Amino acid sequence: MNLEFFGVDVGEFLLATVVLIVGIFAINWYKYNKSSKVTEVKTRETPQLEGPQGRKDASGRAMQRLKSFASANGYELIRPGRIAQGTGVTDFDAIVVGTFGVLAVRSMGYEGQVYGNAKDTLWTQATKNGKVTFKNPLLQAEAEARMLREVLFAAKLKNVPVETLCVFPNNATELAVPRSTPVYRLKEFSALLKKDHFTEDRKVDIDKVAKALRDAMED
Repeated sequence: MNLEFFGVDVGEFLLATVVLIVGIFAINWYKYNKSSKVTEVKTRETPQLEGPQGRKDASGRAMQRLKSFASANGYELIRPGRIAQGTGVTDFDAIVVGTFGVLAVRSMGYEGQVYGNAKDTLWTQATKNGKVTFKNPLLQAEAEARMLREVLFAAKLKNVPVETLCVFPNNATELAVPRSTPVYRLKEFSALLKKDHFTEDRKVDIDKVAKALRDAMED
């Protein structure tokens, strides 16, 4: 016996409803499975690197420019610039002590694309091998500059100007940072060292400042 409701066969209605529900479930399952596979493929295509990738020879070129600058002006060059203060150690590649004060330089020969801004806690490097985040070099340099000032203050050397520079000497690096971000290419770095600012005589005792920093170097 067929039951009807408003002229519609109840059995056929229930069958159609079941087919519709099964169809909707199958479509959603397919979409979810496809999305999971896409995500899995993307994950494989963009692996996380263990640390920043870069060429050491690129960093070496920046250090050579700094060495020539120090030698030409009779300044002291401290390399590496690993100065211990309290429980921390600075991580500068080199420090120059001159009549203008102290210049601490971090040379980052990273390759690929580097992006971030001055206030970000972390920056990102993206290469053909994957991505990796690293500490904002500007914030890190700023914190370590304070450590250098503390070392000098402890040696009774007050009011010594301390500056830091972050250099990306690898010409192949794509710097995706705002124009106002104070990071420098090798050419810009070289031009900056030629400015009068770094030959100005601020009555800094080069020997005493250099000795205080060397005495605090990490063993």
